Amino acid sequence: MKPNYAALIDDLKTSGHRYGLLTMQATSTTRRLVNALPGKMVALFSAEHGFFGNVAAGEKAASTWHPFWNVPIHSLYGDHRKPNDEMMRDIEHMVIDMCDIGVRCYTYLATMKNVLEACAERNIPVSVLDRPIPRGGMLDGPMLNPSYRSFVAPVNIPFCHGMTPGECAVWMVQNEHINCDLTVHKLLDWNHRMRDPWANFVPPSPSIRSWDSAVMYPMTVFTEAFPALDCDRSGSLAFRIIGAPWMNQKALVDDLLTPLRNCGVTTRPYRYQPQSGMCKGQNLNGILFSTIDDRDFYPVTASTMILAALMARHPRQMAINARPEWMNQLCGTSKVYDTIHAAGDLNVLFVDWITEQDEFIKTRVNLYK
Repeated sequence: MKPNYAALIDDLKTSGHRYGLLTMQATSTTRRLVNALPGKMVALFSAEHGFFGNVAAGEKAASTWHPFWNVPIHSLYGDHRKPNDEMMRDIEHMVIDMCDIGVRCYTYLATMKNVLEACAERNIPVSVLDRPIPRGGMLDGPMLNPSYRSFVAPVNIPFCHGMTPGECAVWMVQNEHINCDLTVHKLLDWNHRMRDPWANFVPPSPSIRSWDSAVMYPMTVFTEAFPALDCDRSGSLAFRIIGAPWMNQKALVDDLLTPLRNCGVTTRPYRYQPQSGMCKGQNLNGILFSTIDDRDFYPVTASTMILAALMARHPRQMAINARPEWMNQLCGTSKVYDTIHAAGDLNVLFVDWITEQDEFIKTRVNLYK
């Protein structure tokens, strides 16, 4: 399994276009294109975390200049979220190569949408170099309530949408009325049934340092809305664990054992000491999560069950500095928070998700049938 660099380079050579490139340092695409097409790269563009991947989550990244290739790096997670006329000057073709994880709130999706729209407005063709997503085509979680559309919920697809970056681009062109000349260079030797870790996993952002972190991210990202919880964001188990000094880990594991197994997840108590956040340096009672290889995986369903169990056992601690409005933004709906906060029926919530997803499935893009 590998990106189809040869097809992308051949197309750019044939067109002779000067191009811009939305990517990150973690990929080898910039170097490959510079070597294959000298003098043709006009500008680089970066998403959240910056081109060099050294900017923390949520922090603005400044535009800068590449020290070796003598081109500007335009930040699309700073003063601008969408390319403007100055950024797009002299660009005849746009290339997008972003490693993604198939989760709606991961901001690379919104950045790609903005770039597609900017190119459509200027009649600039776009090529997407496609990349795999963890666990193939897993589909889980709520659709978007239009009133919660934002940079972490840019389009009406499920929270875990099961589409590669290239498939997302096609879906947005078809369903978001983006009149863009789009080409997707499909992955070689990959399909959505390939759900195991692959060699040379490229970390797409600072805290997603492993394939396991990428897989567990949609299950534990809710800790952003509950600062009293830790997810070891700066540690070796980032997004694979949740913990707090007050957590009754053994009781929670017992509460969650069967429900999480039905979601394709196993769990066990784990003690650790985070390196950042409110609990930095403290010994935490944690719960470590793993996937079950031979089962379907439902991380958003699992995350909702985890939150409900935590709310039931530790309501006072969970309320400390809680950010329900951010939870609603991340989920793209208020239904998740409202249900767990009121100790509502989770099964009703899950049935609603499946019903909503039926309409999405009719439009879902699969380039790897």
